[in-house]
Amino acid sequence: IDVSSSLPSQIETCAQTSVSLPTGQPTPPTSPEHGGGGGCPARAPSRKLSRDKAGKKCVDRLSVEYRQRRERNNIAVRKSRDKAKRRNLEMQQKLIELSADNERLHKTIEQLSRELSGLRDFFKQVPGASFPASAATESR
Repeated sequence: IDVSSSLPSQIETCAQTSVSLPTGQPTPPTSPEHGGGGGCPARAPSRKLSRDKAGKKCVDRLSVEYRQRRERNNIAVRKSRDKAKRRNLEMQQKLIELSADNERLHKTIEQLSRELSGLRDFFKQVPGASFPASAATESR
C-alpha cells in the first residue's frame, strides 16, 4: 500500500471538513511536543516489567511510516474533537429551543387556568344552575 500518496489526500479532505467554532478551546497543535528522537527507553535488566510496558514495541520516531501514522492520528483526533464540539453546540441549541417551548407552554397553562377559574366563578353566579362536576370538586 502506498501510504504517502493517500496522506496528502487525507489532509486535504480533513481541511475541507474542518469546522471553525466560535466557542470552546482551540484545537491543539498538529505536531506532537516530545523531547527527542526515536529509540526505546532503557530497561533495567533485573526488574520485572509491568504488563502495559511489556507489550509496547520500540518505535523509531524518525521513520517516515511513524510520522505518517502520527499525522493520520492527529487528523483523526482533530476531526473527532471538532465533531464533539459540533454535537455539543447542537445540544446547547436544542436545550435553548426546548427551554423556550417549555416556558411558552407554562404560560399557556397559567392563562388557561385563569380562564377556567374565571368561567367557574361566572357559572357559580348563575342562579339555579347545578354543576355536578364543580360540586364534586368543591365538596372535597
